[in-house]
Amino acid sequence: MNKDNSAKKWIAFAIALALVVISLLAGKKTDKAQDVAREKFMDQYTENFKSIFNQYQTETIQGTNDEQKVLLVSVDGVIGDGPAYDAVMEDLQSARDDDTIKAVILEVNSPGGAVYNAEQIHNMIGKIKDERNIPVYTVMETLAASGGYYVSAPTDKIYASNETLTGSIGVIMSSYSFEGLFEKYGIKEQNITTGAMKDAGSAGKDMTEEQKKYFQDLADSAFGRFVKVVADGRGMKEADVKKLADGRVYDGSQAVKNGLVDEIGDMEKAINDITKKAKLNDPKVIQRTNYLSSFPGIFSKISDLNTGDLEVLKELMDQGYPQPMYLYGR
Repeated sequence: MNKDNSAKKWIAFAIALALVVISLLAGKKTDKAQDVAREKFMDQYTENFKSIFNQYQTETIQGTNDEQKVLLVSVDGVIGDGPAYDAVMEDLQSARDDDTIKAVILEVNSPGGAVYNAEQIHNMIGKIKDERNIPVYTVMETLAASGGYYVSAPTDKIYASNETLTGSIGVIMSSYSFEGLFEKYGIKEQNITTGAMKDAGSAGKDMTEEQKKYFQDLADSAFGRFVKVVADGRGMKEADVKKLADGRVYDGSQAVKNGLVDEIGDMEKAINDITKKAKLNDPKVIQRTNYLSSFPGIFSKISDLNTGDLEVLKELMDQGYPQPMYLYGR
């Protein structure tokens, strides 16, 4: 990393820390006028901070050849809508458009996430391989489970450490029922619907058996697609994938033995191997970095510092409908 990028990172850290301190000091009891003024100040301060630093900088990790680049793409954290997902898709799109990018390495550290977003990343990798005919490798870090494995499966080669946790091939759909709590306080949920499934998964009442089957069918459908993705990506029979797909994770050494991972290795090994595979000469290994990514969710967490129990309950109820997730560790 060059000195300018390093300096920006430390400046971003200092300002982010200042935001936290200001919020903590402002968390004391104040009157309404002071609250409004504080919130206005924090909003403006946060927006100014984001406008300055919420930009991606391209780092050169190693190499000098501008005509032969290896692009590192970080898939970090829960996969779902938001800036991190957008950045992954933009990086992959650049690999489709930029002829100087001769190889791509995914750096995966994720428990998975939304079915839709995982599928979109998977599909984009397929387009890169079909249209550009360049190698795409994966390096798994601490965790590459469920959707984290889903996006890794179509790549040409997968590396993991012995202690990486991967696999968790399966689908989960979660919801909350507050029926007992509602009864305690005399609250009744009354929905007018046009069909038995229209309010399925509603938080105010337990699911019927029919509704449970409805959601089970959705989960099973997504699971079938997951199994096919793994089978196609790893050159395995679907029946063999299903034997591994009970939701459990495997460490790296187990994953090598059962065929989910190719070999034990790190980023350095992957770069060396992909350089040889693509017959590159001192390729420039690049990665786009957003300095705010070092502080995931910091702005939302600041606003949550004074959240009480009722607000937490409201957040749970506002999480919405059950949806299929390729996610490990709910």
